[in-house]
Amino acid sequence: MARGVLLAGALTLPLPAAAAGWLLASPDPRVAPGEAFSVIVVGLPGGAPLPERLPAQVELPDGGPRIALELVAVGPAESGQRRYAGQWPREVIGVATLTLTEAPSARMLVDAGAASRTPTTTAQAGTLDPMAPVARQGASSEAAQPSALGFNEPMYFLVGGHDPRSARFQFSFRYRIFDDQGVVAETFPVARGLYFGFTQTSLWDLSSDSKPFRDTSFRPSLFYRWMLSNPEGGGWVSLSGGYEHESNGRDGANSRSIDTLFLRAEARYYFDLGDGRTYLGIAPKVWTYLDKKDNPDIASYRGYGELGMRLGRDDGLMLTTLLRRGTEDKNSTQFDLSYPLRQSVFSGVGAFLHLQYFNGYGETLLDYKAPRSSQLRLGFSLVR
Repeated sequence: MARGVLLAGALTLPLPAAAAGWLLASPDPRVAPGEAFSVIVVGLPGGAPLPERLPAQVELPDGGPRIALELVAVGPAESGQRRYAGQWPREVIGVATLTLTEAPSARMLVDAGAASRTPTTTAQAGTLDPMAPVARQGASSEAAQPSALGFNEPMYFLVGGHDPRSARFQFSFRYRIFDDQGVVAETFPVARGLYFGFTQTSLWDLSSDSKPFRDTSFRPSLFYRWMLSNPEGGGWVSLSGGYEHESNGRDGANSRSIDTLFLRAEARYYFDLGDGRTYLGIAPKVWTYLDKKDNPDIASYRGYGELGMRLGRDDGLMLTTLLRRGTEDKNSTQFDLSYPLRQSVFSGVGAFLHLQYFNGYGETLLDYKAPRSSQLRLGFSLVR
């Protein structure tokens, strides 16, 4: 990235009066992960005074999670400008976008190298109060670049239900196989979109004496992901396709497994509500079966596709829905309502109060034929 001052001006978005028209500037937009950095905020002539503290966020590439941080003023405002200092998230390496939360159109590209290139001195940064914890702002669980490990599907632990009372929990991750700076990716850039994914979902019987696990579903996958639009504009569209195996890891009459080829699209649209953070997400997924000999009639209950939707804010209330329809009208519906309880533990991961409702077929792979009515569970989630 070339040296020099980078400016990001206000666009045609509805912004708070105090933030409209602000600019971000830096004489050298390079920072070191985990270290202090400084920027200059330029206000409008005769505009509202620049405050002592400014909420900001780091936007990761390819529609990845947004990481909240706080900018603290260093010295008084002069000629409508004021210098602010912050601490760059240690886990964010590579080129990312710094944005003022109250002025989403005030943006600046920042190059976060692996080591400090132009350290920010103590005199520049001042004495900073403890920084606000990192908070997940974006919705796609893309890993910080060039980190290869990221989040794939929601992760939660919930308790409730009936017949029997049970706990349901899930964890999920994805791993980008070829690093951007690796030999393979530099020689064949198309390889950068190849991922390995893994999701485990378990149902734990809490009513029986020995508290057995009723069933566990293991889903490894190999897929390719394309970003079809630039997430810098707000909304975005992506497409994923590949192979997925699902099995409950049991033998004999309780053995269940399927192999599929799938295609999944995901789109997000941000509403013009003034905050720039409320959005509607739609994620249809279709598949074809390669092998289903353990459960040859599973398409009657799972069909050949599902529709996922979400509405809300990543830093507020979020409602998600998952709908499936079997070929013989054997349907299933899942609603998840969650709200943040605290700022995130680390990049892309928060703590959320989580309420889940499930009704229909296929809550577990073992019982894909057994209908479950009104299973309501409450708990916590880390990724939603």
